[in-house]
Amino acid sequence: MTNVKIMFASLGAYGHLYPMMPLALACADAGHEAVIATGPPFLGQLPLPTVPGYPPNLELDWAIQEARRRHPDLHDQDFSMAMFADVTAEFAIPTMIEQCERIRPDLVVYEGMHTGAGVAASVLGIPAAAYAIALASFIYNYLHSATVDYQRDTWLQRNLTPPEGNGLLAAALINPAPPTVRQTDGSRVPTIPIRSVAYNEFSAGVPAWLNGPRSRPRIYLTLGTVSFGAVEVLSRAIAEIAPLDVDVLVAVGPEGDPAALGEVPANVHVERFVAQSAVLPLVDLIVHHGGTGTVLSALEIGLPQLLLPQGADQFFNADLLTTTGAARALPNDAQQPGAITEAVQALVGDSQERETAARVRDEIAAMPSPAEVVPALFELT
Repeated sequence: MTNVKIMFASLGAYGHLYPMMPLALACADAGHEAVIATGPPFLGQLPLPTVPGYPPNLELDWAIQEARRRHPDLHDQDFSMAMFADVTAEFAIPTMIEQCERIRPDLVVYEGMHTGAGVAASVLGIPAAAYAIALASFIYNYLHSATVDYQRDTWLQRNLTPPEGNGLLAAALINPAPPTVRQTDGSRVPTIPIRSVAYNEFSAGVPAWLNGPRSRPRIYLTLGTVSFGAVEVLSRAIAEIAPLDVDVLVAVGPEGDPAALGEVPANVHVERFVAQSAVLPLVDLIVHHGGTGTVLSALEIGLPQLLLPQGADQFFNADLLTTTGAARALPNDAQQPGAITEAVQALVGDSQERETAARVRDEIAAMPSPAEVVPALFELT
């Protein structure tokens, strides 16, 4: 196999970049040249070469405010579509074009929400693959079509015809969703299945007490790296779980402040950031926000889950996992006194959710590993 140059492109968020990292590392291990186009805080901090993939001022909070300014009448999913298709794509396209012209990759692999990378690859005639970071993979058809509409001038200014139809800005969709929770997306491009493999920042660790003898159930509580400021939800969950005969690990996220939770009971251990993939095998239940990366990481080892969705695609994931029987979910308005306690007690013991999670674990284990997917990427070039 001839070695090729592959650019992996992602917005600067853990849930966008980290799902692709095992595949990027597998490409490098296979002898291909892999480079990551992204933004802070990942530039220069990854085990692969990095380059800026968008301007440094393109941060999530700014993109939200700019999208609200441009689209004051849009809400919910329509607003999210506009934010990614209009705002982040517009500001990322020039940088991605510049980097692609400089590095000249044979293939661009980008996380599916980062459509500016898809536009850059399209106008430069570089083959591209989109990586699904959402279980609701059908949204990519809408998002990519909306991006073509918003960014049409990028093609026209180069005397090119914008892509037409309800399809992806890619030659393939790399999808880590196992069969039980996979959604039909209606895309015309082929799907490349890939086994979900958790990736952690190399500097993150595991609290020492987790490696000690286990005398009672352990609960891992987190609202992810982007928790929408839901300190109240974390505090409510702690108040309901701590009185049980359990040990609780709470991760508030890299930008979170442990002090914001105030004084906690002795059986509650609060950390800012942990190596989640190393923590999950050491606990009996995860209570979390429902982000796709965390959902798949828990399913990867058959761990039961209680979802407390806060935003983005977390509500969809909560509905999907409860429908399939792989988890329980409590949106904020369902978190009445005692509800979290009751759900945790049910999930810690033998439960239908634990059995379903074990079945999905076996499905994930049977999917192609990142190393086994590398030849399929080579074919795209």
